[in-house]
Order: sequence, then structure tokens, then C-alpha cells
Amino acid sequence: MLVAGSAAYEAAVEEFHAHGPMEFHDLAINAFLEMKKTDPSISLGHDSPFLERATKHAIKRLARKPSEEFELKKIDLVGGSGEKESDRVLELPSPEGKDSSLTAAMNAQTGNQLMTLHESRAHAVAFNEDIGLGAISKTGALPMGSEGEWLALAESKLKKDADLDYQSKLWELGNEVAENLQVQRGGLNITHEEELLTKMETWFKAGGGKLNYVKPIISKESGFQVLATEDMNGGDAFVSVPMKLIMCRQTARNVLIANRGKYLGEELQKTFDKNEMWGMTIFLLHEYYKEMNGKGSKWGPFIRTLRMRSLTTPVLQEIKGTIAGHMTAQWTKSCDAFMWWSVGIDGPCSPTTGICKTKPLERAGESRFNIHQIRWAYWIVKQNAIRVKQMSTGLEFIALIPYYNMVDKRLGAGGGVTFDLDGSISLRTGKVHEEAAPVGIHPGNMSDSEFFLRYFKVPTLPNPHTEIKLSLPGVIPKGSKFHYCLKGTSKERNQDDCKASYRSESMFWKSKVLTEWRQMMNLPPRMQELRMWATRLHLYGGKEEMALLSSANRVIAGLPLPVDQMPAEEQLMLLGVARDSAEAALIAAGPVTGSTGEAPPPPQLYSAPDPEEDPEAQRGMENLALLAVQAQNVISSGNAILNATQAVLNQTRDFFVHGVLPAAGLDDLDNFLLKKIGMLAHCGFENDMKIVTNNVTDELMCAMRVHLMNESEVHVFCPKEARVWEDACTNVEFMNFTAISEFNELNVVNALRNSVHGLLASYPHTREQDARILRDVESGVSTAGPVLTAAVKLRAREKDILLSALDFLADHEAAVKNGSVPFQLAMKAQERVDADIRAEEHKLFMEQIQARAALRPSLAQIEVDMGADRPKANLTLEEGRDIKRTVQLFCQEHNIKAGFEAKLEAALKERVVSPTPLLLMMGAIISTGDRKILAIPEGSNSTVETGVFCAKYDSSKNPVDSDWCRALMKRVDERLNTSFQRRILLVVPIDAPDSRKLKLVIREGEQHDLMQFVQDFFELYHMPMESVSMMANEVNKRLPGVVTQVPVGINPRRSVTARFSMNDNITAVVEAFANFYELDSTVKVAIMQRARYNMAPGTFMV
Repeated sequence: MLVAGSAAYEAAVEEFHAHGPMEFHDLAINAFLEMKKTDPSISLGHDSPFLERATKHAIKRLARKPSEEFELKKIDLVGGSGEKESDRVLELPSPEGKDSSLTAAMNAQTGNQLMTLHESRAHAVAFNEDIGLGAISKTGALPMGSEGEWLALAESKLKKDADLDYQSKLWELGNEVAENLQVQRGGLNITHEEELLTKMETWFKAGGGKLNYVKPIISKESGFQVLATEDMNGGDAFVSVPMKLIMCRQTARNVLIANRGKYLGEELQKTFDKNEMWGMTIFLLHEYYKEMNGKGSKWGPFIRTLRMRSLTTPVLQEIKGTIAGHMTAQWTKSCDAFMWWSVGIDGPCSPTTGICKTKPLERAGESRFNIHQIRWAYWIVKQNAIRVKQMSTGLEFIALIPYYNMVDKRLGAGGGVTFDLDGSISLRTGKVHEEAAPVGIHPGNMSDSEFFLRYFKVPTLPNPHTEIKLSLPGVIPKGSKFHYCLKGTSKERNQDDCKASYRSESMFWKSKVLTEWRQMMNLPPRMQELRMWATRLHLYGGKEEMALLSSANRVIAGLPLPVDQMPAEEQLMLLGVARDSAEAALIAAGPVTGSTGEAPPPPQLYSAPDPEEDPEAQRGMENLALLAVQAQNVISSGNAILNATQAVLNQTRDFFVHGVLPAAGLDDLDNFLLKKIGMLAHCGFENDMKIVTNNVTDELMCAMRVHLMNESEVHVFCPKEARVWEDACTNVEFMNFTAISEFNELNVVNALRNSVHGLLASYPHTREQDARILRDVESGVSTAGPVLTAAVKLRAREKDILLSALDFLADHEAAVKNGSVPFQLAMKAQERVDADIRAEEHKLFMEQIQARAALRPSLAQIEVDMGADRPKANLTLEEGRDIKRTVQLFCQEHNIKAGFEAKLEAALKERVVSPTPLLLMMGAIISTGDRKILAIPEGSNSTVETGVFCAKYDSSKNPVDSDWCRALMKRVDERLNTSFQRRILLVVPIDAPDSRKLKLVIREGEQHDLMQFVQDFFELYHMPMESVSMMANEVNKRLPGVVTQVPVGINPRRSVTARFSMNDNITAVVEAFANFYELDSTVKVAIMQRARYNMAPGTFMV
């Protein structure tokens, strides 16, 4: 530990620079060649001492965790020896980017509530031994033995995952060499840097740039600076830059790619859309290599002055445990993620684009950038770019602006970047500057951590934008549409940004979250993962079993992702197509049965492949071992209080011990966590989960409440049997910023308090030590450099925020206990009871509708006595059938004398019930493309009648709740509940051939296309279509005479003539016409104008 006054706190070189993308790589290779001269046996192999040196340096620079963190630990059994190998466990690390102290604190709130620590650990030891002697180990998929031999596989997997790849190790070695060279040199090469600066100034002025009242300088003590050459006022433009001299997305549009004839901006559009930082990274590298290995770049002199700045290792050690320490690793990982994306299908680096060439004049050669190049350019953009906003258009973009990297950055100093009327960009002061003073401007709002990593200093005054962000599983990224793209309404899911690749990304995110959540929160492994690795090891399924899977192809073809990336069953459940794993399996494979109709036998367990022959087999075995460790951690911690957890844990044991293949799709715990993910969507985004001075954000409190909710609390909002996308999970509103219950809220307070204490303990120095160091620097006792001093200030400010959070939590805990905090659980529990009652009523309603839809009643039926020696027969009159002809055919079939026909006809007529006149008749196109007639009788319930219609003609699983049926109900409501009166214009009595007495009712709005209206009426009552024309003419005669007509185009091929009669209320006629044909207000006004003009010729009309 460093202490004030020690040599480590004396002023020294605190940063070093990389001048080119491959500098660290070349330094590492040269160091290796020098070492090889003295030791020819040394190599660059995986176990090389040279590369081991890189690993040690990476640990010092916070780029890798020490190997000790991935070694097995013995379980210390109370009253036991704990000496056996089977008494070992392996503590799983948190996934990258997740806060281990917070999750550890939450686990402490939920674990060991059902059994003692001794009992939990005894069960864990027994589970360890069971796995070593279980069915999966007997197949060869895990090493056999009762002493925990299989644990070595998991340990090996963790260490390999944590290890750096070859290029990253070279990066660390080159980093170490560059740092040592800079320290030996005592800092910058001033002569070289001044020469580059002079050339850039010449280029800058030749391009139309201007330096006003300032002079750029460089020194070993202060580095690059811009000094005032005279007194300056606030708002003075000291640098004016034409747009063409700035590197940004807009100027990339004018860069022609060598040998391609295409422009760089166009080719980088997808990259800029994905991540503007990534787009600028490629832009910078493209221009760098044009300058160095091509015909030159128009930004060449500017690019040559840009440096990647790195903190020296002693300074970096000072921010260990801080947000900045975590952030530097995250930035590096973002670079690496981008490198792999850049060579993918949407990435810019492919042989066809010609963008990522290190030798742009050659048609062949390397067409991708490596880790060294991407990291170098990414860090330069991070440290030197600024976000520019054009106020008149609202356009925002990241830009590299000449001389901005040399200007002092001061939060709250005012000034910044402005657009000028001539299209140039200016750097302006915010305050008065005296002559010879360094010029400083406000670089934009950011936290102390980001400010430090960008500019190697911290703001002078307390920064209101500094916060401690905590990362929780299940909280969605900023701006994400994952939730509504998967589980939103039909309209939301059909939006363009929810289709194609975004839908696939949404599913990947949910699947990844379910895995990470269970790893972080000490929950058993996903059954889908066990099944996947077992399948890849060929533990199940011979030719017959695999043949059963072939029928799934028809389903697989329509899924967003290939099944080798995510199993079909899991996709079906995430999409909401299947409610559970059984239904998902049925959809994917079909109802497969044996030859005699019985269910197929369970899959046969086979032996695993030899890992020495198949590297993929070794990978599968390591992953199975790691999943077994995850289950062992659950048992060891006693974290099995959830019913879903216990159920999945039992299935995990059955798999490893008895070889029972887990079911495909989502398991019980997946479904439970998906409900929590749905609730977390109401809490906010990842960047909202933070601790600030004297406060914990509402968003973080909300997320913590959801994470610590037990099953009974979750089921108040989403019932146990319901799935997250069903109405039952949305009809009780979750009040996101209101406490759940006293028990839950106190758990939240305790978890956050323990997390804060964990974060404070993770710092290598205490707050008191930081204060002593800063006092020594201020008093001159210590000569620590400005960057190291800034690092100490940074971590001290973080601790102050955490300590203030403890005060906030203490006050909140007191408020909870004294009854000042309202809780929503009791109120929501009553809402759930009410919702369940409504759900039961809705279920009954649905059953009644389904029953009515299934009925196909006849008009009338009588039982005819055929005589003593003959059985009775039923005479049935079907709807639309001529009653006389029906009786005649019956008599002929049964040899009944003609004299009885009149008697039988009269008997039938007595039983025929004429229908009630219609309130509404409307055509509807069903899923098959056919047109059917929906009829709403007078005095009936329109919702019920529409529901029956939907049940008849919608083939979906829940037809009444389908989007099509809801839209139809909405349209029916629009037709019935109008702003105008649907007065009856005409009633025409009709004697149907089947003897019914029908009434054709014409209401306002239905009189304009009589042929279609009468045709629909005849179709509805199954009357002969040849009579439609005659009936339409008759109706036309009986309606009031037409005074004027207005032809209206409904679509390019169809028009309807609006008819107007004397004494008509023109407004009501037009309103009804527009309502009937769904016309917008513009068309409605046009019809109104024309009708009024025609009814009163000579009226002025524009």
C-alpha cells in the first residue's frame, strides 16, 4: 500500500504516449528478439515466460484478474475436517461489467434462510460426490471419482476464459516497454513534437484556419497547451476552423476510397449508426494509413500530432477499485468487441470495401484492422474528440478538431464549440483569460471518472455529474427497444426497428440476461444450457432419436435465429408462441408417438467423445463442469428459497446424477425471472442505476425492490400460471417508484448498505489515508505529480459519495420503520383479486361465445310419425331453403302422399321464428381472404355478437382476444356510437323462401350503395342472389327521391355516389357517409362543399 511521503508519491513521469497504431506491437516483438539473442530457447508459445510476463503486467494495469481468484477453495465444514478434495468449491466470478459487491449483498439477503450454514455446506459436499459418481460422469463427460476430480475442469475453464489472447499479451508487453522508455527519457521528445506542431500550424493556416490571441506550446512539465498572447474576454473565438479541416461523420462523406470509386461516409454509414465512436475510429485509421503508406491524407499533419495517452502503472494502481479503474477495462473491451464486429457482415472491414487497408495503394493485402490498431484509434477519439451541436438544426456529432486536444479542459468554465454563420467551427472562451494563462473551456458534462481518463485530471470544484453506477442483471440498456419488440402490442412489434436483426438481438439479450442473472445471483444453471452441452457431446440420441427432430424444420424456417445459436423451443417461448416447454416441444417437433400410439421412450444415454481427439468435446466438458459448479454454489449458499429455484435444482441433480435429459425451452426459473425483467423495464435504463451525493436514485431503488421480491410478491403482479406477455401480467399496475412492502424495503436498505460497505472495502486505501496524502501534497511535504494527485482526489470523492449514501440509507430505514413510507403490496393484492375475478368472468364469457359459435341450428324441425311399422323421421328446414321444396323432397324420400304436404308445411311454419331486425350489418374480410357478413340484431350486445363472429372465422388460438378481432370490435363501436343520429330511412318487409318474415332496415349512411347493401342482406339470410337486383330497385323506389348526387372515389378503381334527397340534413348525410366508408376529414369537407353547392345552385364556392 502506498503511503504519503513515500518515494512512490514523488513527482515522476505519469503518462506515456503511443505515436502509431502498431507501436506497442513492434516494441513487444523487438523486446522478444532482443531476449532471444541471450536465450535462443525462448518462444512465443502459450506457456512462454515472455508471455507470462505480459500476464503479470496486465494484472498490474487492471486489465486482468489474478489467477488466484479462479482457484478452488475448500469448504470449511463446522465440526468437520474439510480436508478431502471433495470438500472443495469454486466461487464463480460475476460476468464482465456487473457489480459483484451489489449482487453479493443481495445474495446475503436471500441465502441461508431455510437451513444452517453447516447444513448447506454438507449438502454441497454430498452433491460434489454425487456428480463424480453420477450418470453423466459415467459417460465420460466428466471425470469420475468421489474426491471432486471434475472440479479441475471448471477451474481450467475459468482460467482459460480469463486469460488474454495472444495479441492482447503483445499489447501489454509493448505497453510495458513504451512506459519504461518514456520514464527513462523523462517524458516527451520536445524537439520532435515541436516539429510536428509547426507543420500542423502551417497546414492549419493554409486551409483557412485561424488562431486568435493564442499560441500553442509544448513543454515536458505541462505537455501540450494553448496560451493566451493577450488578455481575452469571455466569448472570444480563439480558434476558427473551416469544416473541411475537422474529422467527423459529415466530412467523411467527401473522402474517396482508393481503388473503389466510393465515398467513405457512405461505406461507414452502418458503423456510424451502430456507434459513432466506432465510426470515428475507422475514419481515423483509414486516414492515418493513407498518410503513412498512401498518397497522403488531407488531415495528415493534424493526425501526426495525435497521441494515445496512457497512465503509467504506478498511477493506474492508484485508481484500483474505482469507477475509473473499471471504466478503463470497459473501454478496452469495447475496442475488442468492435474489432470483431468490424469484420462481421455489417462491419466496415472486408476485402470488398477497401476501407481497412494498411497499404491503401495495394489492391491485395490485409483488409482488416487488428486489436492494436483499433485500441490505439479508439482511445485517441475518446481522449480528443468533442460532441458538437448545431443549434439551428439540432444536428449533433463527434468531431476531432485541430488544437482542441491542446486546450485546458475545465468543467463549468463556459465556452466551448460553436457553429459560425460562415459554416466554420470556433473554439470560444467562457471567462476572462489573462495574458500568458492557459486557455480553458468546458468540454461537456461528464463524471469525474470519465474526465480523469480523458484528460488525466479531475475538476477543481465538486462535480455534480459524478455518480457511482451499479450494474444489475435484467436492467435494459439505454434507449433499448428489446421489451416491446418481443412482448409489445402488435403495432409495436411490427415497427421497422423491431424487425430483422433487431428482433434477433432482442432475443439474444433476453437469453444472455437469463444466464447472467443466474450466475450472479447464486441461482442454478439454465436447463437449456445443460441440454445444449449434453447434446453437443452426443450424450443423447442415436439415429432414431435424431430422426424425430426432422419434423421441426417447418417451424425452424420461420424463427428469427438459427437453432445452432438458440434452440427452437427457447425462441418459441421467448416470442410468446408457446406457454411452456411442453407446448414448445410439441410445436417444434410435432406430436410424435410410437408405432402403437404410445409416447416415445426417453432418450438413451451414450458415452461422450474423447477430448484428446476432439477439442470441441473438451470445451463441452468444461462447460458442463462449470454448470455443475454453479449448482454447487447454490447448495452451498442455501439460496433455494424460491419454489422455482428448488424445482430447477432438483432437475439439475437428476441430470448429473441420473442422466435425465432436461426439457427443451425455458424452465420454471426462466419464466419467473422473465416476469421480473418485465417489471424492471418500468424502473429505468442501466445508466439510471446509480448512487449520487446524499441519495440513491429512484430507478436503482425500484430495481433493487424487484430483485429482492419473493415469489408471492411477484405473483401479486403476475400470477404464477401466467406468462409475462399475457394480459394477467399487465392488468395490475406496478407502481415503479413506490415501496413494495416493509419486509422488502428493509431488505433493499440492507442490501444497498452492505454493497456500499463492500465497495468501500474494495479500495486499497481508506478515506483517512487519502485525506492525509492530499494534505501532504498541498503543504509541500509530498511532491506527488498532478496526475497522481488527481487519482487520489478521484477515489476520495467516490468514497465521499458512498459515505453520504450510508447516511441516506439510515434516514430511509428510519422512515420505513416509523411508517412514513407508503407500501403498494396490500393495495395491489386487492387489485389482483379484482383482476382474477374479471379474468374468470372473461373466461366464462369466452366459453359462452365459443359455445354459441359452435352451434349450427336449423330454422325448424318436426318429428313425423311414419306409421306403426316404420321408424319416425325428422323433417328439418335449413336456413335459406324453400319451405315448399323442402317438404316435397321429404315426402318423396319417405313415400308420403301429396295430401300431407300442406299439413307438414303448416307445422314447419309454426316452428319458424323470424329474426329481429338488424341494428348493423357490415362486411368483414377474414383470414382466408373470404368476405363474411357480421350482423348485430336490435337489442343485442354488440360485443358478444362480434365475439361470436370472431370465434367462427378467426383460426387463432384465442380468437376473441386477437388483434384482428379487437380491431373489428373497434370498428363496430365506431359504426354504432356516432356523433350523428342513425335514423331509419326505410323498412322493407320481405317474405323469405324459407317462410321467415324479414325486415330490411335502411339507416342513415346505408342508402348510397343499395346494390351492395341488398346483396349483403341476401347473403346473410341465404336468399337467392338472382333476386338482388330486383330488390335493390324496389328499395330505391321507396326511398325519398334523389335531388343531387356526389361521386366519391373510395380507391383508384372504385367509387360510390353519395345521394342527397330533399329535406335531408346534409351534415348528417355526409357524416354518415364518411363513417360508413371510413373517409378522412379532408374528403368529408369536400363532399359537404359539393353537396351544399349542388343543393343550392348559384352559391359561391372557392
